[in-house]
Order: sequence, then structure tokens, then C-alpha cells
Amino acid sequence: MFKQLYRGAALLAFAATFTACDSFGLEAITPIDAVPLELAITNAQGAAAARTGVYDGLQTADLAFDGFLSLPLYYSDDCDWTGTFPTRAQFDNYNVLPSNGTMASVWADYYAVINSANNLLAVLPTVEDASLDDATRNNYLAEARFGRAIAYFQLVQGWSDVPLILTPTVGVGEELNVPKSSASDVYDQIIEDATFAAANLNDLSLGMSPAAANALLARVALIQGRYPDANTFATAAIGADYDLTSEAYLEDELFYLEFSSTDGNSNAFFFGPAALNGRYSIAPSADLVAAYEDGDLRKDLSVATDDAGANYGIKYDNFAAGSGSQDDPLYLFRAAEMVLVLAETEARAGNFDEASDWINQVRSRAGLDDVTLTADNFLDLILQERYVELAMEGGHRLWDLRRTGKAVEVFGPAGYEACDNVWPLPQSNIDTNTALEQNACCNC
Repeated sequence: MFKQLYRGAALLAFAATFTACDSFGLEAITPIDAVPLELAITNAQGAAAARTGVYDGLQTADLAFDGFLSLPLYYSDDCDWTGTFPTRAQFDNYNVLPSNGTMASVWADYYAVINSANNLLAVLPTVEDASLDDATRNNYLAEARFGRAIAYFQLVQGWSDVPLILTPTVGVGEELNVPKSSASDVYDQIIEDATFAAANLNDLSLGMSPAAANALLARVALIQGRYPDANTFATAAIGADYDLTSEAYLEDELFYLEFSSTDGNSNAFFFGPAALNGRYSIAPSADLVAAYEDGDLRKDLSVATDDAGANYGIKYDNFAAGSGSQDDPLYLFRAAEMVLVLAETEARAGNFDEASDWINQVRSRAGLDDVTLTADNFLDLILQERYVELAMEGGHRLWDLRRTGKAVEVFGPAGYEACDNVWPLPQSNIDTNTALEQNACCNC
């Protein structure tokens, strides 16, 4: 279904993992739990395991569902809370409290990814191994920096100003007391890391590529309102001659997290109804279902209806596998997103013919008639197209309405206020990090 339309060849699975210290979780790690850096990465084999650990961290259960999907989906008109966990209901109700344990786990797991990357970045340049040539070494460094950039991107979208930590945390002393850095500084680091990744990634064994790194740079530039830069990076990601409707471009994904039955996720379990052995904790909203135009092929690839008339999401549809063993891919960057970035940036530059050509690639593949973008309609039409194209794939809808100043207008009837543009920092971290000040948000 969805995978038949968007998914290409599967990536290689990995066996090795590397676990690093989590310095910003619910509890501080004691020194005895920390792996000395010089013992963890001493040769090419250790470096390979360490870089796989960054990827493995992105796959953790808390991130695979709550971090990348449910929390920002609940927080928009993309999806509704239909489960039993009150911590998730807080996101659906715009009433997120600092004590929210689900949020704290997500925060901790993103910083665990960052710390894994920091470990590799600190030690790998000094490792002496004849089999570790410069290209391989730089590729490993690029993978670590790309993983770190993804984690920081998610953090800055949720919490804005966050601690910017670029060195490994191996103790439990004063080094844990790190203040927040500005969102601008965090974005600068994301850009620096993704730029390095775009220049040095040369191995697709982890699915990372220069195209994916450029897609991240395009996304950041779009959010920051640097539209010419967003156009440049989106073009670098997919090419100026890209055609989403051509058989030459059947593979839409630029980077997704790969799962297996032995290293799986629970996304289908949370989206699926009880009849499919699911928990049904999250469902496409009525607004999302109504947003699909008549004849839009994406609707039946994204939403199904059970016998009781309830809608449920099917972008993650391996319902047969048990919870924790489902192998649905988690898409982080797709070419269709870049096509819509090009549509928007061309329109903002006044190039409406080019902009219309780009958006109509997406619409044509979805079985819809062409539209003509103008100065008066382009933003509404592009936001609509992004809404249904990227539905249930992460925080796109939330980020889009925030960056265009429309979040209060659209989400306001459900209780969203301007102060809801940031989430509270986890209280557990406020309590343990004396340099950390709480955000100024609605429920702080």
C-alpha cells in the first residue's frame, strides 16, 4: 500500500550496536556505567560499531513512535489522541506539563543520540588503523554528525532553546550543568553538521546520503525563511530535472529508518484498531480525512475505516507482527517534500510557472488535476498539499503552521495559544541541571 508507492529497495541490517552515556535523562549515569572512550573506539571495527550506535539510538522505541511521530502529530490537526496514556493526551489538549514522563523520555533519548555521536566525533580522529582510510573515517564522522543534526532538529522544533552539547559526557559532576543555547545557535550547529555530512557521506550502508543531508539543510532553510537557500539545497537533494511522476524516479525516499522483525517498532500497533490487534492510541483527525480531495489516491494509501466507522492510519501497516517486532520504515526525508519546497520557494520568488510545475508533480502522482499557483493562492495551496502528502510522517504540519504564522489561527479553536509554540523542559532535568532555566510556555 503506502510502501508500494513510496518505498524502494531495503537497506542492509546491522548487528553491531554501541551504547553511550545519557547525561540528560531522568537519572544521571554513574562513572562506572560510562565506557572509557579510548577503550570503546580503538580501531576500524570499534569505529564501525560506534557509528551504527548513532543510528540505533534514532531507532529507540520512545523516538520511533513518540519522538518522531505521536507528540508533534497530536499537537497539530494531523492526528488525535485515541489511547489511554494521559501524558500523550496532554499534547492533544495543548496542556503539556513539565512533569510529563513521555516527553522526558523523548528528550533523554535525543540527547543519548547526541552523546553517542559526540563520543565518536571526539575519538575517531585520533584512532590509528591502517584499514581506516580518510574516506571511510570522514564517512563515519559524517554519519555521526548527520545523526546529531537530526536529534537537534527535533529538539529545537519542540523546545526551541536547548542545551547545545558537542563533547562527550562521561561524568556526573559540574559538566552536567549546561545552560540553554539559543535556537539560532542550535540551528547554526545543525547547518554545520549537515553541511559536513553532505560533503562527506559516501556509503549507503546506513541509508544516509548527501541527498538526505541536503534535504535537512533545505528543511532548516525553509523554517528560517531563507528561501533562496532552501531552493538551492532542495535542488541539490533531488536535482533540477527531478520528475516525481517519471518511472526513472520511482524511489521517493531520501532517508528512512529501517526496522526488522528482531529490531522492530510498534508504530502499526499504536495506529491499528483492536480488530487488527492494535492499541489504537492515535488516529488521523477528522480535519485530515476531510482535507483529501475526491479522487486523491493518497487517501486510501493513508487512511482506512474499521467496521465501526472509525478511521485509522495505515502508513504503518504491518499489523500482523506483534508490538515491538513491526518492520514498517520510518520516513524522515522524502523527495516529495523537496518537490514541495521547490514549489514554495519558486512561488516566493515570483516564478509561478515553475512553482506550478513542481506542485503538479505531486498532484499528478496522486491522481489529481493541475492547479495554477499565483501570488494570492500559492501559500494556502502548498500548505494544503504538504498536509496530505506528508500526513502522519512527523511534525511537518505543526512546523509548517508555526513557520508561516498560522498555528494560532488553525489550532486556536482547539485551545492552541502563542505560548504553545514551545514545550516545557522536562522537570526532571530542571531539577538535576542547575544551569537550566524553564521555558516561558503556557503550562510552565
